Amino acid sequence: MNRKQLLLALVLADVLTAFASIGSELLFGWTLPVELKDFARDQNRAFFTGRALFLTPLWSLTVLATVVAWIGLLNLWWFARRLYLAAWITWLFLLLLSGPSVMTALGALFNTAEAAIGGAILGLVYFSELSRHFERPRLQEPATARVTS
Repeated sequence: MNRKQLLLALVLADVLTAFASIGSELLFGWTLPVELKDFARDQNRAFFTGRALFLTPLWSLTVLATVVAWIGLLNLWWFARRLYLAAWITWLFLLLLSGPSVMTALGALFNTAEAAIGGAILGLVYFSELSRHFERPRLQEPATARVTS
C-alpha cells in the first residue's frame, strides 16, 4: 500500500468514526444511568443559552473546515493539511470551552479511535514523503522580469 492509498484509507476511517461516534450517542444514549441521561438532556436543552449561541457557530465552522480538509487531503490540495490541523486545534479548544459532557462507552470508543486516526493522518501528511504534495506551489519568475547587468 503506497502513501496515497494509506491516506485514502485513513481519511475514510476518520469519516466513518466521526459519524459512528455521533450515531452511537444517538442510538445508545438510553444505556446511560438515569442521572447521566438527565444531565445530557439538560445539556441539550441549553442549546439556546448565551454560551451555546457563541459556541454553536464555531462548532459548525469547525465541522465545515474538517469536511473541506478531508476533501482537500484526498485531492492533495496544498492548504488541506494546514486546514485539517487548524480544525483539530479548534475542536480541542471548543471541547475545553464546552464544559463537562457525557458519552456512552461506544461513543467514547469511536471518539478515541477518531483521535488516533487523526493523529495518524497528521503524521502522514507532515512527516512522510507525502508531505511534499502539500507544500505551497512556488510562483515562477517571468523571464522578462530578470534584470541583467
